Amino acid sequence: MNERKRNPHQSIRAYCLWCMGGSPQLVRECKDEHCSLYSLRGPKTDETPRACIRAIRKHCLACTVGDRQAIRDCKEKECVLRRYRFGIHPRTMKNRRKRQAEKSQFMLPGL
Repeated sequence: MNERKRNPHQSIRAYCLWCMGGSPQLVRECKDEHCSLYSLRGPKTDETPRACIRAIRKHCLACTVGDRQAIRDCKEKECVLRRYRFGIHPRTMKNRRKRQAEKSQFMLPGL
């Protein structure tokens, strides 16, 4: 599946498959309960997309040993979790940047 078409849960599932060498059976048998993605690794979950994005952020923090700047500077293009590494949906980030760019000059009252 195209990376742009994956929702957060599908990205987690793809990452778990990559971690286990592409074997769905090994993903089901995974014993790493300390992984932040462990509870979300299955094909179906009741978790909200927001919970999935938060788990991805937690995983990225663990990957970079808590270095937030390293998350911003992440060059790992092959990582399927990369889109969600900031802990918010990429669409939200795009809209936020757009609003900041459109902001008008701050005007003080009476000037």
